[in-house]
Amino acid sequence: MSSAETRSRTAASWLRPVVAVLGLLYLALGIAGFLTPETAAVGHETSRAVWIFSVTPLLNLVHTAVGVLGLLAATRRTGAIIYCWVLFIGFTGMTAYGILATAIVNPEDPINLNWADNWLHGLTAAAALVLGILAARAVNRNAARSR
Repeated sequence: MSSAETRSRTAASWLRPVVAVLGLLYLALGIAGFLTPETAAVGHETSRAVWIFSVTPLLNLVHTAVGVLGLLAATRRTGAIIYCWVLFIGFTGMTAYGILATAIVNPEDPINLNWADNWLHGLTAAAALVLGILAARAVNRNAARSR
């Protein structure tokens, strides 16, 4: 294997374990939400929570899907980079929705977001943006070196 191939393989090699940990965290949160007995109800009710995070069937499904996709994306570097960008876009939207949903309390809110969820989703979006930029820069830097 040439040194260019070795550098290409090690570019952003730190990203895959980070994405795997992020996926595991969201998978654990989603599964814990499903194990909470109050998750069958829908609507805005702040008493339904795992630790400080809201739980509803829809939110548990989203968290579980994000976790499973994170674990799958962690198997390849390209998948991990794409996962970061998709996570950034998706959680930016969820954060915007969550801020509106918590500012305007609506009893028919099917997701039941609270401020802890907004912070979690906002910080996840910010982390995904930073990870995506750093990983893309590392890959581009190594591609430029190998030319």
